[in-house]
Amino acid sequence: MCEKLKNLKNNELKIAQLLSKKILSAKELQKIINVDKATIYRNIKSLLEKEIIREIKNSKGVGFYEINCKTHNPIHPHFECVVCKKIYCLKELKSEDAITLANYSPFEIKEIEIKFKGICDECKNK
Repeated sequence: MCEKLKNLKNNELKIAQLLSKKILSAKELQKIINVDKATIYRNIKSLLEKEIIREIKNSKGVGFYEINCKTHNPIHPHFECVVCKKIYCLKELKSEDAITLANYSPFEIKEIEIKFKGICDECKNK
């Protein structure tokens, strides 16, 4: 796992380990770890400041979190279901795709975010 995960506090480490496997909202993290809301948000804030996790917001402004590691979780697009508003990770971009996207701007690119919207399989099958 990423070097960044060394020296984390207990709850930070639990959150980072969960997010290394799957993108989750604060509410989902709270249910899994079984701690109060303030503890979840305090740890999320700390992990964001340390750049260990990254946040992807859905169209309602709800944050979903994933591990921020170029080796173990490289740049990839996301999918938002327009019905349930859940965010899903899609397969990673090839390096040449990211370079091509970066060439659209004359500015220095630090980050690229791509989000597709549609209906997830779970909502489609309801």
